[in-house]
Amino acid sequence: MVPRDPATIPKEFVMPRPNPQAIDESQAAARPKRPYSPPALTVFGSVRELTGGNTGGFVDAGGMRSAPSDLAVKENVARVGEHALGFGLYLFDYKPGFRDAFGHGRQFGVVAQEVEAIVPDAVSFGEDGYRRVDYARLGIVRH
Repeated sequence: MVPRDPATIPKEFVMPRPNPQAIDESQAAARPKRPYSPPALTVFGSVRELTGGNTGGFVDAGGMRSAPSDLAVKENVARVGEHALGFGLYLFDYKPGFRDAFGHGRQFGVVAQEVEAIVPDAVSFGEDGYRRVDYARLGIVRH
């Protein structure tokens, strides 16, 4: 391809070059550069605080709060991530009959049926017949 003479290019195809001297000195002074600050981790609190959950549930023999993780007691389940072992991490609400005992508002957790297929030792049945998950066996710390 042979370069064209710039004088023969129609003006509607020519873009003007910016003029670096065209910046007004007052504009440059109005926007001073901020000094660099390295990124920092900000901790906003626990998942329970962020999702509005309460301290529902009951304490098991090991002193840990235990609430059913069975899909039968959950609704409005939304997958928000995946554990390294392959089961999902979810936001959900407990069904109305379980909210007073286990928490109102959005909750964060796993679905026991998924965990049971991958880490069966982490799942047990409560006295009420619903599956519960030992989060410590999954490497998840709940507050």
